[in-house]
Amino acid sequence: MTKDQWLAIRKAFPGQEKKPWTVLVWLADIALMGAAWTLWNADALLSNLAAWLVAGFALVQLYLIMHEATHNTVAASRFLNDVVGHGAAWFIGLPYLVRKQNHLAHHAWTAHPVHDPENRAMIAKFAVMTEKEAHRLERMWKYWIPMIAANHFLGHWLAPFRARAAGDRSIRNRKQLLFACVYLAGYATVFVIAWRHEALGTLAGFYLPVWVFLLAMVEMLNLPHHAEAPILAEDHEGLSLWEQDGVSHDCATVPLWSRFVILNFNLHIAHHLFPWLPWYRLPQASAALAAARTGSSPETLSEVVFSLRNRRRPLLSLMGHFFDRRERRGGQGIPILDAPRH
Repeated sequence: MTKDQWLAIRKAFPGQEKKPWTVLVWLADIALMGAAWTLWNADALLSNLAAWLVAGFALVQLYLIMHEATHNTVAASRFLNDVVGHGAAWFIGLPYLVRKQNHLAHHAWTAHPVHDPENRAMIAKFAVMTEKEAHRLERMWKYWIPMIAANHFLGHWLAPFRARAAGDRSIRNRKQLLFACVYLAGYATVFVIAWRHEALGTLAGFYLPVWVFLLAMVEMLNLPHHAEAPILAEDHEGLSLWEQDGVSHDCATVPLWSRFVILNFNLHIAHHLFPWLPWYRLPQASAALAAARTGSSPETLSEVVFSLRNRRRPLLSLMGHFFDRRERRGGQGIPILDAPRH
């Protein structure tokens, strides 16, 4: 997309007053977690299955609402926005402040190998990976074991502690450490209460399968958006917002699923070009982008179809070849492209 096209569309989508929909969905999802726990304690097979289904739906939406909070699109009040972000993040086990810092850097430096934290983390992992580890990763990918998402969550927990150990004494890092400790204290409190009521097994049986399901959903929802998009050269100054359609992909819109389950998370191009828009405005922005597009529209697949097709492919052929810096026979590594494809 050209700058002029982007500016013309932007006029219709300036910074807007935040509507209460995201806060209401957040409250509803927390209530659903409570309802799921009640169903789980009914101690009947159908109730247990319903509890997993309800809790899985709620956790996925809480992850997406936390994503909204990282962009400050939940509410006009920054305090309320962050309360919602922390509340959602605590349920899903992902520290909000670290996630917010990294995700905003991802948007500012999309496709950059160093300044985009997502790419930097992938490159660091692939650079030291042995052939044995590569084969193990391929097996986990083939069998839908969500190790990429699990490593993503773990990396966010470790980041502020690693920064502290490296000498970071900034206010930002101290705040991240403080909230990480608050989260951990909350988890410890739940653990002690469950232990004193002899309900640890009950709690683990309810929550752990749902959390693993969340990790699988995080991979399924996120990987299509930048798969097979090349990364920039290390000296690249970064892409402008109107250039990011060249390294971002949409997934197909599926009735009910896309709007009411994943909160339009599939409309990733519109999200990258207009990151200040809340989820309920993305369909209009996406339609405006489609109207301005010249030529044929690129093929889009739903998240499920993308996964079913690509889990049969080697992970390195899907995305890893843009991150793999290990030396190959003949001393040739994998090059970084100078610019994204359009």
